[in-house]
Amino acid sequence: MSETGIPQAGGPEQETEWIRRIAAGDRRAFEELYAVYAKRVFRFMIRMVRDEARAEELVNDVLVEVWKSAGRFEGRSKPSTWIFGIAHHKGLNALRGKKVQLTELDEASPVADPKEGADVAVDRGTLRKRVQVALDELSPDHRTVVELTFFHGLSYPEIAEAIGCPTGTVKTRMFHAKKRLGPL
Repeated sequence: MSETGIPQAGGPEQETEWIRRIAAGDRRAFEELYAVYAKRVFRFMIRMVRDEARAEELVNDVLVEVWKSAGRFEGRSKPSTWIFGIAHHKGLNALRGKKVQLTELDEASPVADPKEGADVAVDRGTLRKRVQVALDELSPDHRTVVELTFFHGLSYPEIAEAIGCPTGTVKTRMFHAKKRLGPL
């Protein structure tokens, strides 16, 4: 637990233990896993579906699926790989179900860090917007690979397992995504 009383991820071993306990019906373990993963899954889903309300619904769908499916987790991958795999499939199903409107995710002005000058904060905000615009121009397959690699720290084999494709396909998608993104 952190000083705030919110559980912190203790690595794959802790997360595997939570899933084992969830499979046994331990609500406290689910609450701890939820506290660690809700924001991470939300960030992934909002970038995928581009709709805040839908992303919030999907976070709940994903984590309820974790609750229901915990007994089927075999431990062949890290829990994060398994959870983001569930999120990826739920997100794809949501995208297939309706036309998604693209909206700006970060319309707020950048907040200056008191330790840095205002120009640095503005530059960082400008860069963040440029990165978001560039990501929006990627296909969903390419964007997913970039998101899971750079924002969620999954390896190519973990991404391959999460989205259900060969590792070579992940590498190819990343190659094309990087080529399309170019220098920001």
